[in-house]
Amino acid sequence: MQPGPDRYARALAAGLRSGALWYATITLAMATIAEAEALLPGIGIDGVLPPLIGTLVAAAAGLVLGVRMTRRLRWIVAIGAFLLMEAGFAFYLATVQVSLDDTTASFGLSLFKAALIAYCVNAGRRWAPATFSIAVVVVSELLCAVLGPRFGYRWAFDGAEFGALAIVVLASVGFAVSRHRAEAPRRALVRAADEDALLHTRSIARSRAARVVHDTVLNDLAVLATSEPGRLSPALTARLSSTLELLASPDWDAEPEPDAGAGAPGPVEAAVDRATAAGLRVQVDGELSALRGLDPEVRRALGGAIDQCLANILRHAGTDAAEMTVLAESEGVSVMITDAGAGFDVEDVAPDRIGLAGSVRARIEEAGGSVRVFARPGVGTTVLLTVPRAPADGLIGSDA
Repeated sequence: MQPGPDRYARALAAGLRSGALWYATITLAMATIAEAEALLPGIGIDGVLPPLIGTLVAAAAGLVLGVRMTRRLRWIVAIGAFLLMEAGFAFYLATVQVSLDDTTASFGLSLFKAALIAYCVNAGRRWAPATFSIAVVVVSELLCAVLGPRFGYRWAFDGAEFGALAIVVLASVGFAVSRHRAEAPRRALVRAADEDALLHTRSIARSRAARVVHDTVLNDLAVLATSEPGRLSPALTARLSSTLELLASPDWDAEPEPDAGAGAPGPVEAAVDRATAAGLRVQVDGELSALRGLDPEVRRALGGAIDQCLANILRHAGTDAAEMTVLAESEGVSVMITDAGAGFDVEDVAPDRIGLAGSVRARIEEAGGSVRVFARPGVGTTVLLTVPRAPADGLIGSDA
């Protein structure tokens, strides 16, 4: 994998920060040596030591900026180092003897100010170097304007200092542009991921709403159409009342919550009970205890899918008998629903039929499982539902 432009920019910035420390330190040393060579013969060693102290204070404060530290601590250290560097410059300005060039843009003072700007390259990230460099120029020139005349200096425009400032500012702008270009594809990917997640959530919501309408309203209408004339049975009355309550609730398009009351049947058992009340004889075999080990979301999805499979048998199979077998596996549970009814050709089922595609397959796949259908006209139908013990990441367990 090739390193991206942002990696090159970070590597270049690290090299510039390291180089700036060396440059600033060497520049301060040059400033001190230049003044010492010019003034030592006339003033002696005692006259060189005071400005040397100012140089050492500024150098020590600037070198601290090169130490790695947390972002919050760096700002505190950067402000403290800035104050110490300016204090060192003020002490240097007040103690160094006036050289042949008696302006504030003299060789020694100009080198000192350029060194402080170079130290500011390590003040922080993004716009911190430019900000502190501008502050150094402003404060240094104020010190030169206020203190310079008292110690024999005339204020003069320092081209070298402003040239160093321009380099730091231009470099900051260049890195900002490079960072923006490097982050643009990343921001586009984040927006695309957010849009995909939103579309996925909307798709699941529409699928669930269609399932609720299909599994309640349409199924209830089908049961009413096939029921005997006269008074409705208590079971059918309770079923219609439950459907009306669900559709009247604000969250009618959500999957129904399993009844957690003491002794209440689980979603799978409730689906079998509803089919039995509607006139289907369901023979249940296998390891029913394995259903209790499933995640509630998975158990709910499995119950909804089984409910629709049994409803399909009642409506389309032309038989009043079905078998349901529960098989425990190492990573989940499989439920096989079989009838010896009319059967059908799987290839002839329209893709927009909600019953099998939405109410069965979509439910199980959202739970991280799979659905296999074996059917043949005149022979019967077998539906194999396989679900994991916990919902798949990013699916039904995380849509709320």
